[in-house]
Amino acid sequence: MLFSMSGMHPARLREPDDRADQVVDKAVRLGYVDSGRVYTVPGLPGHEAANLGRRSVNASARARNLSPAAWVADSGGQPCYRDCPAPDAPHMVCFRLFSKSRGRSHVLRQAGGDPANLKYNPWDKPRRTRYNDAGEPG
Repeated sequence: MLFSMSGMHPARLREPDDRADQVVDKAVRLGYVDSGRVYTVPGLPGHEAANLGRRSVNASARARNLSPAAWVADSGGQPCYRDCPAPDAPHMVCFRLFSKSRGRSHVLRQAGGDPANLKYNPWDKPRRTRYNDAGEPG
């Protein structure tokens, strides 16, 4: 693992992304946590701006110990992915907020208790070969 001269991981040296804090706080105040309702942030100038907003919502919600489900949508509310047909058209960020316990139970229901059924399984990644100081595997 790479560490800086301060002894901290370089990711810890970055300032936290707090651009969506007010939006997430408002959604919490309005009772969106565990409600299943979708909170929308319309009027973003394009797909790239909306994707940055989505990432900020995720970071803000996770910093509050919430499980976010955020996505980019076109101006009509349809989910929009990387192959966006109109990247410069207005977009929006849509998200739901869940408590950690509700988020975990949702993932457990989806997977049926089998990690192979997860959409993303962090334990299923191929392992990199690690080398010791002498350059030998191990």
